[in-house]
Amino acid sequence: MLHDRHQAPVWRMSLVLMRTTWDAEEVAATAFFELWRKRDKVRVVDGSVLPWLLATTSFAAKNSLRSRRRYQRLLTRIPHDGDVPDHADEVAEAMDSLRISSDVREALLHLNQRDASVVILCVIQELPTSEAAVVLGIPEGTVKSRLSRVKTRLRGVLHEYAPTTEEANA
Repeated sequence: MLHDRHQAPVWRMSLVLMRTTWDAEEVAATAFFELWRKRDKVRVVDGSVLPWLLATTSFAAKNSLRSRRRYQRLLTRIPHDGDVPDHADEVAEAMDSLRISSDVREALLHLNQRDASVVILCVIQELPTSEAAVVLGIPEGTVKSRLSRVKTRLRGVLHEYAPTTEEANA
């Protein structure tokens, strides 16, 4: 029942954080597995486990990406005969492309765990700062200050996507 109720937002967030739909499926499944595994310790906010699931999805995505980077570094150290280009990778990338800019995705992936959790809960999932504070187990003022700091940092990194004066006044 919980899976059916919260699958869509967990899936969307997984797609934002991961590079392929296969990886996103794995991350979403991991979040629901952790929900089952830690069912006695899950923080419920206003009768919903969704905020906890979203934070867990973020952690699972970061862990998956870190694991993949380690694996790629290992592969580069293994001697091999010349690379043979595989067009399947290009096809997979085209199939997995999302409307979300790769620059925005990369900016989110470069945030640390604490900042990423605040952005995901407050900006992407539009939770009030008070609910995000409960989920993260920190004071609401801390959530607000982290959110302000991260927004400023992201504005600097993503300045080319800032609206023009006409767009902002429309």
